[in-house]
Amino acid sequence: MLQVQEAYSFYRTYILDYSRNKAEIYEQYGFSLQGSVGSKDWEVFAAILVNDRARRGDGADLVNYEVKSATIGGSFEYQYHRNRGLDKLTDDRDVDHIFVARSATYMDVEVWLVERTKMIPIFDRWLPELIQNYEAADRQRFRRSVTYGFVRNQGVRLLEITGGELSHFLEVT
Repeated sequence: MLQVQEAYSFYRTYILDYSRNKAEIYEQYGFSLQGSVGSKDWEVFAAILVNDRARRGDGADLVNYEVKSATIGGSFEYQYHRNRGLDKLTDDRDVDHIFVARSATYMDVEVWLVERTKMIPIFDRWLPELIQNYEAADRQRFRRSVTYGFVRNQGVRLLEITGGELSHFLEVT
């Protein structure tokens, strides 16, 4: 069961109001608001929405989900570090994925769920590339992306916020 109102309340207080309060100062000094909300905020938002908890260690973000965020229309980056990359890729294969697409001002947000079965072919394709990447001793990271188009085509839209207002959510019975 989705906790839509609880997640939306978190969004209003800790993401939207937070970014609005910073926007004027950022603008005054010539900075873009882009990136002022951290990935942990989106992970907490998703955890509230799907009633999950943080996973301990370096694997997936939540017990049952990996959470990615990017601007609407952008790509969602997966990053694997040398020491735990193979384990992380394995963890990513074993959970469903929540993608948060948002506008630069955080006024518009889309939350998509892509089931692990639709993600496994991607991870299977990345696996030999990851292994080859670390054959070079100086390589510390392996990065790949999932496109916004893939997420929209393969995912289920759980929630949408338009102009800061809750405009759509999946009704689960």
